[in-house]
Parts: sequence; structure tokens; C-alpha cells
Amino acid sequence: MSRLPILWRLSALLPFVALSACGVGESSTSGRPTIDAFSVSPTRTNAGREVELSWSVDGADRLLILPDNLDVSGQNSVSLPVSSNGSFALEAANAIGSENATASVTLFDWSAVDDTLASAVSAGTVNGASFALVDRIGDLHTAARGNILLNQQVELASATKLPTVMAILSLVDSGQIELDRPVSQYLALDSGFVWPADKAAITLRMLLAHTAGLVGLDDAQPDCLALERLTTLRECAQAIAEIPLVAAPGAVFNYGGADMQVAAHIATILSGQDWQTFFEARIGTPLGLTRLSYGEPAIVTNPRVAGGAIASAPDYARLLRVLLNNGEYEGQRVLSQAMVGEILRNQIAGLPVQFAPFPSSRVADYPGYGLGVFISAPRLHPGSSGPEYSDPGLFGATPWIDVGLGYGGVLLIESTTGNGLDIWDTLRPQITRQLTGN
Repeated sequence: MSRLPILWRLSALLPFVALSACGVGESSTSGRPTIDAFSVSPTRTNAGREVELSWSVDGADRLLILPDNLDVSGQNSVSLPVSSNGSFALEAANAIGSENATASVTLFDWSAVDDTLASAVSAGTVNGASFALVDRIGDLHTAARGNILLNQQVELASATKLPTVMAILSLVDSGQIELDRPVSQYLALDSGFVWPADKAAITLRMLLAHTAGLVGLDDAQPDCLALERLTTLRECAQAIAEIPLVAAPGAVFNYGGADMQVAAHIATILSGQDWQTFFEARIGTPLGLTRLSYGEPAIVTNPRVAGGAIASAPDYARLLRVLLNNGEYEGQRVLSQAMVGEILRNQIAGLPVQFAPFPSSRVADYPGYGLGVFISAPRLHPGSSGPEYSDPGLFGATPWIDVGLGYGGVLLIESTTGNGLDIWDTLRPQITRQLTGN
């Protein structure tokens, strides 16, 4: 496949008669070639990426892409890299004459995104910020401002839930657990572990969707959730099991961390590995994550899987690409399409909300919850059909994906949930404008 090193500006093109995508000039009467169509896809892209030029031509003996005179005779399309704004030109020629057509490409401009991050730092809203933007193909933009470097690991708090859910769902893909079977049968594989009768109806789906009836963040928290080094994951899961239910299993949405701690213990039972080794095998290694960690297993014996991981923005963004690509990363299957569908499906439709982790003025902005991700109200993302999903954390870590526009972003700060959401609200229309041109 032929390639051009750069995209040229329209002013640099050789003189020709510019036609619209369906323009044909005088070819129908002169015997000159007819260019019925000439287009470029996508029309907006990042520098360094390729676009596909395609055309429909009649009566041409020779086809050239100008001004580099790239001969594409006998072809109806070609992929070429771009490096600047401008136009491609197609020349169709025969012995009688020639016709020309152009197709333009606009490169994304992420300067507004950079300005937003810089403004948040200069205004004192945050001391630093790192940001990564991706689409289904790969990286779109990265930036860091203030005292947080791009590859710096930042506390994720509740944004830990998405990678945890992805790892646990890999067990469903491998047939080791089912979402809707009572987890008692899996906990029974751990000799001596006691799962009380009042919790017999709890399933893995309920644990991952915070509908199991276990204590949430607005309830008295089990002490073990704060003891990452002084107890074990198994001991913490047992302590959680002994706490009375605050709701009937499946009856309410009660956001917290206790339920995922139990789910993680089940993962260690079924895998025969500590949590960190299990996560690395299922998610970390396939995605090449070197900057996402739950702590060293020899030291962190009770990793807080719903709120204790650290990561860099570029590493976390790879998780988002898995969701955008229906479970694949760089051609490798990480999760099944069915499991991605479960992550993104509203699991709490019709259920009352006992607790959600947002400022009171923002609770209505995130009315749905999948497995590890909130679902945005459509009014938050004008310009996109959505849906939009996010997993915000207590200290402002804000990862999200927009399925309609096919992109994901992750903002890492050391501040508050509210500040993370506010910066996201500023970034969102800037990103939408670049992706859509509107």
C-alpha cells in the first residue's frame, strides 16, 4: 500500500479545477475522465494517523495523488498518513485531458484541553493534573500540569472499581463462576469460611453492582477495609460476612466497598492466587500495565479492591480502550463482548438508591449503574448520542467513556470528587467539538 510522508496545505497544490466530492467538470462532453466521487475518511483525525482516500473514476488511464505524483492507477482507495491540516488532490488523466478533485482533512487541536488543565492549576483548584485521551484505535492526547507528572501514579480511590470488576469478570469468561448463582457455593470452597444464611441469596452480580444488601459508604464501615497491611483479604471478607445486612439482597443500590472485597476473595479462591497476582495475570499483563498497582502482595495482604489502587493516566486509559473495543486490546481478547455488555448495562433500573457517592447537587446526573461504572444522564453530553459511563473517585480521579463518540478520557488529580466532575464538565464539550467538528 502506497504512503505519503506528509499532508500538504491547499495553497501548495498544483493548479487545478477544484471539484466537489461528486463534481465531474466537462468530462461528459470532452472525453476527459470523470471523477464521480473523491472522499477522505475520517475527515478529522490526529497527526500521524492514516486516513483512507477513496474514489470512483471513469475513463482515466492514469490516477495521481498530487503534488507528490503518487501513482494509484488501477486502485480505488489508498491509506496515507497526515501531519497537518489541508487537502488531498486526485488527478485523473487520459490522452484527451485531465480532471482534479480535492478532499480535506482537519487535525484535532487539543490546546483547549491543555488550557483547561493549566487553568485549574493556576486558579488553585488543583495542585496538579494528568490526563489521557484515547479512542478505539489508540492514544489521542496526553497532558500533565502542575505537580503531577504524566506517568505518575495517583490514588484512584473509587476509580479502582472498574479494573477490579474487569478482572473478576474474566472468571465468568473462563467458566469458573456465574454472575447469577449464589456466591455461597464458591465461598464453600474455602474450608472454614462462614457465609451466613441471611446472605444466601447474594450473587456475584449483586456484589459488583452494589445491590447485595451489604453495608455501603453511608453505613458504619468494617474496620478491616482500612487495614491493608494488618489483616488479610480472607479475614476481611469474613468480617464483612458477619455484619448484618442493611437491605434485602437485590433490593437497593448502596454504593460502597465491602461487597467488592467479598467478590475479590472469591476470585482468589477460584484462581488460587493472591489478588495482585490474579489481577496481573488477567488484566495487567495483557494490557501491559506497569503503572497500575494494588500494592505488593507481601506487604499489602488486604488490598482495598474498591478504593485502594494507584495508577498513571496512560495506564488507566488502556482499560477504557478495552471497553471501547468490546473487550479487545491491540487485537488481544481481554474480556468477552458479553462481559463488556454487562459492565455497561444498567443493573439498578427501578431500584431505590440508598447511597451514591456524589455531591447532593450531582446525584441526579448519574442515575444508572452498571458493574463498576455509573451511567450519565443524557443531558450531560450534548453532541453525542452516548451512552456515557464513568467511575469517579473520592480524590477526583475521573475516568469515563463515551460510546457514541467512541472515546475515553481519564483525569487524575489529588482533590475532591466535585472538582474532578467540574473539570470533566469543562473538558467534555471541548473534546466533543474536536471529534465532531461542531
